[in-house]
Amino acid sequence: MPDAGAFLWDWFWKLRQAQPPGFSGPVPISNIELSVWCQLTGNIIRREELAILRAMDARLCIEIEKESEAIRAREATT
Repeated sequence: MPDAGAFLWDWFWKLRQAQPPGFSGPVPISNIELSVWCQLTGNIIRREELAILRAMDARLCIEIEKESEAIRAREATT
């Protein structure tokens, strides 16, 4: 990501660290959580930034699920 977008990584990880784990995998960041986070921090998220944050979150959830499946597969063969 270009240096100009580094703040998005910062925002993303701050949003994710407040996210509780789900029973069957990661839970995507909800609109309510985003809204409350904006109110608490005073950050204003533009539409384009929101789309990027959503894409980052979706990709993270996909990758965590892939890793979880790989772990289950390894455990099933041992």
